[in-house]
Amino acid sequence: MPASTRGFTLVELLVVLALLALTFALIVPNIGALVPSARLSASGKQILRELDWVRSEARIQGKRMGIEFDLERGIWRIVYPPEQQLTRDQDASALEERPDQWIELETDVVFAGAGDDKAGMTRKGVYRLQFDEYGFTGDQVLVLQLKSNPDMVWSLKISGLSGRVEVEESETGEVHYPVETGEGAF
Repeated sequence: MPASTRGFTLVELLVVLALLALTFALIVPNIGALVPSARLSASGKQILRELDWVRSEARIQGKRMGIEFDLERGIWRIVYPPEQQLTRDQDASALEERPDQWIELETDVVFAGAGDDKAGMTRKGVYRLQFDEYGFTGDQVLVLQLKSNPDMVWSLKISGLSGRVEVEESETGEVHYPVETGEGAF
């Protein structure tokens, strides 16, 4: 065959394009997992969404609801009102702690603490953020941090009366507390 007639067939080109498309389809969605700040952001945003949902459900149902954060194990879960935890079709053993109820933080993300301006921060044990039947809670902060880079911090500042959650990012390890609302603010 002469050198001028050599080339690729259409089938060869389609196979190469299909392999490239498959490679990109597998790599591009997982690129965020490779960036540590993206893992911190993902965990923070997931908790932020759940805080908004739990507050909304407490108001809609007119019942106390909360979220528990296990600060040492890096897991958290939604705590439903007792009457929603047990139905007619279940017995009391259904209320036992099930591991599938807990949600893990992203890899390398840990809780650096939780608390408020008055009581201070706690870094151990289970911290419970409780919303009353009107969707109110106290002004609190939940702090997420990268284990591999403790200077990367997300402070989720929860305003108890408005329900607004403000995110303060820090690359110097600084924790931001919510501003205390006094009686004169009403």
